[in-house]
Amino acid sequence: MNMNKFAAIIGTIIPAVFLIGLATTLTKSRLIGFWDVLPVYIIMGMALVMMFAELKSYFDDHKDQ
Repeated sequence: MNMNKFAAIIGTIIPAVFLIGLATTLTKSRLIGFWDVLPVYIIMGMALVMMFAELKSYFDDHKDQ
């Protein structure tokens, strides 16, 4: 695996872990309920799907390099 693919994987995993941690931290408060956090979960989920789809397309485009 070359350095660009390694950097792409690390560059996707670190923000994904951050976004998941941020979304789960919101539910720890007693003042914030599930329905308050649901839009955040939806947006975070969409962002994660787009990040991993972009990573897959990056690997497909650079398959022969």
